[in-house]
Amino acid sequence: MAEDANGVEDKNIKKKSGKRKKTFKDRILDVIIVLLLLVALGSGGYLARYYYIAKTAQSNFDDLKSLMDIDDPEDDYDSGTGDNKSYKTADGELTILKKYKKLYEKNNDIAGWLKIDDTTIDYPVMYTPGDNEYYLHLDFDKNWSDPGTPFIDENCRPFDNRTTNVLIYGHNMKSGIMFRELLQYEDKDFCKSHNIIKFDTIYETGRYEVVGAFRAEIYPSDDTDHFHYYEFFDAADNEEFDEFIDFVKQNSPYDTGITPEYGDELITLSTCASHVEDGRFVVVARKINEKDK
Repeated sequence: MAEDANGVEDKNIKKKSGKRKKTFKDRILDVIIVLLLLVALGSGGYLARYYYIAKTAQSNFDDLKSLMDIDDPEDDYDSGTGDNKSYKTADGELTILKKYKKLYEKNNDIAGWLKIDDTTIDYPVMYTPGDNEYYLHLDFDKNWSDPGTPFIDENCRPFDNRTTNVLIYGHNMKSGIMFRELLQYEDKDFCKSHNIIKFDTIYETGRYEVVGAFRAEIYPSDDTDHFHYYEFFDAADNEEFDEFIDFVKQNSPYDTGITPEYGDELITLSTCASHVEDGRFVVVARKINEKDK
């Protein structure tokens, strides 16, 4: 009987302990768990949306490529025979290359096309003087798009009376699209195998060789202690040109062996980087001319 009594007593103890009321700490823990689950679900939803948007944007850019029309092999910079080829009318006016006519008819803000072989960088480049960041978050069709569309700084002149430097901006998307792969130029071997950047305007094909790649940052407008690469557009003289090239060379982690001279045409590709609050990663390239071949 004693054993039975003890057994009953043990069961009652277990029942009592099972009905223990939650303490304040228990409630706090429950709230924390719920919040963590909500954060996890929210993060998962955000990431899913982010990559869906990126995939859609990339798909739209790929569709634009189907609108490019090749007039003859020399119009295509991929042929290797059409470097710096342009067309002019009898009175000297530039005419749009056939490969870009359909794109221009679709959106006359297009300035050209940028491509780096074996990367995701293969995009139209826009130009909207007077509204510099118009395509910061708009796609080619002027619809809202987080990745936006690469665009030329309004202080540049990419066509006639071209500025020394054409500065092109693009987002650094974690999904890998847009200018994300520019950061690979921090590696010397990558640069060696991707040293040619193809940039056409709608009037002229062009190939550029990499001069340097470096990390930088955007400074306050009243800063006078640092060189502002993003304010270099047109070199007034040899000294100003050399100052920019010296800055590029000194800040690049390796020497490409390419040193531009005053009178050469440059492009600068700029995207965000996270090494500082307003960090940027920058690639500068020189246009290849007949004299360089």
